[in-house]
Amino acid sequence: MTDYSDLIPLFAIFFIFGAPVAAWIVSRVLAHQERMEMLRHGIVPPPNAREMRKAMKYGWTPGSQPPGPMPAQHWWGTDMYAQQQLRRGIQVAFVGFALLLGLGFIGYRGPGQYVYGPWLLGGLIPMFVGIAQIIGAVMSGATFGPPQVRQQFGPTSNGAEADAPQPPPNQAGMPPGPTYGGWRPGAVPEIRKPPSP
Repeated sequence: MTDYSDLIPLFAIFFIFGAPVAAWIVSRVLAHQERMEMLRHGIVPPPNAREMRKAMKYGWTPGSQPPGPMPAQHWWGTDMYAQQQLRRGIQVAFVGFALLLGLGFIGYRGPGQYVYGPWLLGGLIPMFVGIAQIIGAVMSGATFGPPQVRQQFGPTSNGAEADAPQPPPNQAGMPPGPTYGGWRPGAVPEIRKPPSP
Protein backbone atom coordinates (compact mmCIF):
# COMPACT_ATOMS: atom_id res chain seq x y z
CA MET A 1 0.00 0.00 0.00
CA THR A 2 1.31 3.44 -0.91
CA ASP A 3 1.68 6.13 1.72
CA TYR A 4 0.43 9.49 0.41
CA SER A 5 1.01 11.41 3.65
CA ASP A 6 4.01 13.19 2.08
CA LEU A 7 1.80 14.68 -0.63
CA ILE A 8 -0.57 16.39 1.81
CA PRO A 9 1.90 19.15 2.84
CA LEU A 10 2.90 19.59 -0.80
CA PHE A 11 -0.70 20.16 -1.87
CA ALA A 12 -1.31 22.41 1.14
CA ILE A 13 1.65 24.61 0.23
CA PHE A 14 0.53 24.78 -3.40
CA PHE A 15 -3.07 25.70 -2.58
CA ILE A 16 -2.17 28.20 0.15
CA PHE A 17 0.57 30.03 -1.77
CA GLY A 18 0.42 28.96 -5.41
CA ALA A 19 -3.30 29.09 -6.14
CA PRO A 20 -3.79 32.78 -5.17
CA VAL A 21 -0.75 33.78 -7.24
CA ALA A 22 -2.02 31.75 -10.20
CA ALA A 23 -5.49 33.32 -9.85
CA TRP A 24 -3.96 36.82 -9.78
CA ILE A 25 -1.91 36.09 -12.92
CA VAL A 26 -4.94 34.69 -14.75
CA SER A 27 -7.07 37.72 -13.83
CA ARG A 28 -4.36 40.12 -15.06
CA VAL A 29 -4.01 38.21 -18.35
CA LEU A 30 -7.77 38.20 -18.90
CA ALA A 31 -8.03 41.93 -18.11
CA HIS A 32 -5.24 42.63 -20.61
CA GLN A 33 -6.92 40.52 -23.31
CA GLU A 34 -10.24 42.28 -22.70
CA ARG A 35 -8.58 45.69 -23.02
CA MET A 36 -6.80 44.69 -26.25
CA GLU A 37 -10.06 43.38 -27.77
CA MET A 38 -11.82 46.63 -26.89
CA LEU A 39 -9.05 48.57 -28.65
CA ARG A 40 -9.15 46.21 -31.65
CA HIS A 41 -12.87 46.87 -32.06
CA GLY A 42 -12.46 50.63 -31.77
CA ILE A 43 -13.93 50.96 -28.27
CA VAL A 44 -12.20 53.28 -25.84
CA PRO A 45 -11.55 51.19 -22.71
CA PRO A 46 -12.13 52.65 -19.25
CA PRO A 47 -9.05 54.06 -17.58
CA ASN A 48 -6.96 51.76 -15.44
CA ALA A 49 -7.57 52.55 -11.75
CA ARG A 50 -3.88 52.39 -10.84
CA GLU A 51 -2.83 54.65 -13.72
CA MET A 52 -5.73 57.00 -12.97
CA ARG A 53 -4.60 57.42 -9.34
CA LYS A 54 -1.04 58.08 -10.52
CA ALA A 55 -2.29 60.73 -12.98
CA MET A 56 -4.48 62.33 -10.30
CA LYS A 57 -1.40 62.66 -8.08
CA TYR A 58 0.13 64.89 -10.75
CA GLY A 59 -2.93 67.13 -11.17
CA TRP A 60 -5.28 65.36 -13.60
CA THR A 61 -8.97 65.52 -12.65
CA PRO A 62 -11.27 62.65 -13.63
CA GLY A 63 -14.12 63.46 -15.96
CA SER A 64 -12.41 66.42 -17.63
CA GLN A 65 -11.66 66.20 -21.32
CA PRO A 66 -8.47 67.59 -22.77
CA PRO A 67 -8.91 70.95 -24.53
CA GLY A 68 -9.16 71.17 -28.28
CA PRO A 69 -11.14 69.40 -30.98
CA MET A 70 -11.75 65.74 -30.34
CA PRO A 71 -13.69 63.10 -32.20
CA ALA A 72 -16.93 62.02 -30.58
CA GLN A 73 -16.21 59.14 -28.24
CA HIS A 74 -17.46 57.72 -25.00
CA TRP A 75 -15.94 59.50 -21.99
CA TRP A 76 -15.98 57.45 -18.81
CA GLY A 77 -17.79 59.14 -15.96
CA THR A 78 -16.62 59.39 -12.39
CA ASP A 79 -19.43 57.09 -11.19
CA MET A 80 -17.79 54.08 -12.85
CA TYR A 81 -15.72 53.37 -9.73
CA ALA A 82 -18.76 53.81 -7.50
CA GLN A 83 -20.52 51.13 -9.57
CA GLN A 84 -17.50 48.82 -9.20
CA GLN A 85 -17.46 49.40 -5.44
CA LEU A 86 -21.19 48.61 -5.31
CA ARG A 87 -20.62 45.32 -7.14
CA ARG A 88 -17.74 44.38 -4.82
CA GLY A 89 -19.80 45.32 -1.77
CA ILE A 90 -22.70 43.13 -2.85
CA GLN A 91 -20.34 40.21 -3.47
CA VAL A 92 -18.59 40.56 -0.10
CA ALA A 93 -21.89 40.98 1.76
CA PHE A 94 -23.36 37.83 0.24
CA VAL A 95 -20.17 35.82 0.83
CA GLY A 96 -20.32 36.95 4.47
CA PHE A 97 -24.00 35.99 4.65
CA ALA A 98 -23.23 32.54 3.20
CA LEU A 99 -20.44 32.07 5.76
CA LEU A 100 -22.79 33.19 8.51
CA LEU A 101 -25.35 30.59 7.46
CA GLY A 102 -22.72 27.87 7.20
CA LEU A 103 -21.05 28.68 10.51
CA GLY A 104 -24.41 29.07 12.22
CA PHE A 105 -24.90 25.31 12.27
CA ILE A 106 -21.88 24.89 14.56
CA GLY A 107 -23.94 26.15 17.51
CA TYR A 108 -26.81 23.71 16.95
CA ARG A 109 -26.99 21.36 19.97
CA GLY A 110 -30.26 19.58 19.38
CA PRO A 111 -33.95 20.30 18.90
CA GLY A 112 -34.66 23.81 20.16
CA GLN A 113 -31.18 24.34 21.58
CA TYR A 114 -28.74 26.73 19.93
CA VAL A 115 -25.54 28.27 21.34
CA TYR A 116 -24.16 31.50 19.87
CA GLY A 117 -20.38 31.64 19.74
CA PRO A 118 -17.40 33.53 18.34
CA TRP A 119 -17.40 31.39 15.19
CA LEU A 120 -20.22 33.57 13.87
CA LEU A 121 -17.75 36.47 13.53
CA GLY A 122 -16.30 34.65 10.50
CA GLY A 123 -19.51 35.48 8.66
CA LEU A 124 -20.61 38.67 10.40
CA ILE A 125 -17.39 40.60 9.71
CA PRO A 126 -17.34 40.15 5.90
CA MET A 127 -21.10 40.72 5.75
CA PHE A 128 -20.85 44.09 7.49
CA VAL A 129 -17.73 45.04 5.49
CA GLY A 130 -19.79 44.41 2.35
CA ILE A 131 -22.69 46.46 3.71
CA ALA A 132 -20.26 49.31 4.45
CA GLN A 133 -18.97 49.12 0.86
CA ILE A 134 -22.53 49.23 -0.47
CA ILE A 135 -23.34 52.31 1.65
CA GLY A 136 -20.12 54.02 0.53
CA ALA A 137 -20.85 53.25 -3.12
CA VAL A 138 -24.41 54.58 -2.93
CA MET A 139 -23.17 57.75 -1.24
CA SER A 140 -20.59 58.12 -4.07
CA GLY A 141 -23.27 58.03 -6.74
CA ALA A 142 -23.76 54.34 -7.57
CA THR A 143 -27.21 53.26 -8.68
CA PHE A 144 -28.92 49.89 -8.59
CA GLY A 145 -30.18 48.32 -11.79
CA PRO A 146 -28.72 48.00 -15.27
CA PRO A 147 -26.17 50.58 -16.40
CA GLN A 148 -27.50 53.55 -18.33
CA VAL A 149 -26.52 53.77 -21.98
CA ARG A 150 -24.50 56.91 -22.57
CA GLN A 151 -23.66 56.62 -26.24
CA GLN A 152 -23.74 53.82 -28.76
CA PHE A 153 -21.00 53.10 -31.26
CA GLY A 154 -20.79 50.97 -34.35
CA PRO A 155 -23.49 49.78 -36.71
CA THR A 156 -27.12 50.04 -35.72
CA SER A 157 -29.54 47.13 -35.73
CA ASN A 158 -30.40 47.58 -39.44
CA GLY A 159 -26.72 47.47 -40.44
CA ALA A 160 -26.34 51.19 -41.19
CA GLU A 161 -23.65 53.28 -39.56
CA ALA A 162 -24.62 54.99 -36.32
CA ASP A 163 -25.12 58.73 -36.59
CA ALA A 164 -22.08 60.05 -34.77
CA PRO A 165 -21.17 63.72 -34.70
CA GLN A 166 -18.44 64.52 -37.20
CA PRO A 167 -15.12 65.89 -35.97
CA PRO A 168 -14.29 69.53 -36.71
CA PRO A 169 -12.67 70.30 -40.07
CA ASN A 170 -9.02 69.48 -40.57
CA GLN A 171 -6.75 72.05 -38.92
CA ALA A 172 -3.08 72.67 -39.66
CA GLY A 173 -2.57 69.54 -41.73
CA MET A 174 -3.70 67.18 -38.97
CA PRO A 175 -5.03 63.83 -40.16
CA PRO A 176 -8.76 63.33 -39.70
CA GLY A 177 -9.71 61.40 -36.60
CA PRO A 178 -12.02 58.40 -36.53
CA THR A 179 -15.75 58.98 -36.51
CA TYR A 180 -16.28 56.83 -33.44
CA GLY A 181 -14.41 54.76 -30.88
CA GLY A 182 -11.08 56.51 -30.52
CA TRP A 183 -7.75 56.42 -32.33
CA ARG A 184 -7.09 53.72 -34.89
CA PRO A 185 -3.71 52.98 -36.38
CA GLY A 186 -3.39 53.66 -40.07
CA ALA A 187 -1.62 55.67 -42.71
CA VAL A 188 -1.14 59.25 -41.54
CA PRO A 189 1.16 61.87 -43.08
CA GLU A 190 3.43 62.09 -40.02
CA ILE A 191 4.20 58.39 -39.90
CA ARG A 192 5.96 57.34 -43.07
CA LYS A 193 8.92 55.16 -43.76
CA PRO A 194 12.05 57.34 -43.66
CA PRO A 195 13.96 57.74 -46.92
CA SER A 196 16.79 55.29 -47.35
CA PRO A 197 20.30 56.80 -47.23
